[in-house]
This record gives sequence, structure tokens and C-alpha cells, in this order.
Amino acid sequence: MPSAQNLIANGDEPMEINTRFGTQEVDPASVIQFPNGLAGFEDLHDFKLFHEDGKPTVFYLQSLDDPEIQFPVVNPDAYQVSYECVLTDDEAAILQLEDPADIAVLVTLAQGGTKDGGIHANFMGPILLNTSKRIGFQKHLNQVRGSVVIRAE
Repeated sequence: MPSAQNLIANGDEPMEINTRFGTQEVDPASVIQFPNGLAGFEDLHDFKLFHEDGKPTVFYLQSLDDPEIQFPVVNPDAYQVSYECVLTDDEAAILQLEDPADIAVLVTLAQGGTKDGGIHANFMGPILLNTSKRIGFQKHLNQVRGSVVIRAE
């Protein structure tokens, strides 16, 4: 099986990867590169988004460098959460941003502790994707303004 670096270098040879949804073929054009990695995983740079067929609400951002590493992510808009953050010039350069409309925002999900057992979204470390260039960056925020209320009906 080719490595993620070989996949990108070849530009046309797909690779297979084991995911929570079984073995999946990865098209080189669908690889998302994170030049700085992700928090705690700075040495992992190549990722792919997967989702369960028919359920495109929760995605899994899976490392191609270490397929054991995957993060459940959601688009906050899908939950009616209005979420904005401001990029520095350096962050925009990392993302090779030319048009702000090309940015997609994702937040990671984590199972809560034993206290509440709920699922929590990490709004302090959003993942920003330049969808046209397939480049990602995790922004680290010091504070989030406003509040988020999620109600089950």
C-alpha cells in the first residue's frame, strides 16, 4: 500500500485506507494537507474526510499518515450555530486564501467526562479548510464571544 506522501507525489495513484466504515479508496485529489498538523498531532499532515453513507452530518477527519488517528468533526452551521473567527495575515497565507467564500469551518467532537457523559464541540480550536486548495489549518482561540444553546426537541 502506498504511503500518503507517495500518493500525493504520484498525483494519480489512489491508495486504500482502513476506516471505521471499512476499506476506502482515497483519491489523491481529495487529500487535505495540514502544513502545521493539528493540535497534539503536529507531525501528521495528510488527512481525508469520511462519513457514513446517508449520514453526512458527522464526518471523520482521518490521518493518512497514521490511519489510527481520526477525529469526529461537524460543521457548526448544521446545528444552527453561527460561528466566525478572524484570520491573521499569516494564517491566511498558510491557507493560501484568495476568497473567504472558500473557507469551511469544522469543530471537533469529544465525549464528555463521567460527570455529564454528553458530547462536546471544541469551539476553541476550529478547523478551517480552504476547500478550493484542500489546505487545512487549526486555529487556536483564546475566547469565544457569545453563547451556544442546543436544544433537543
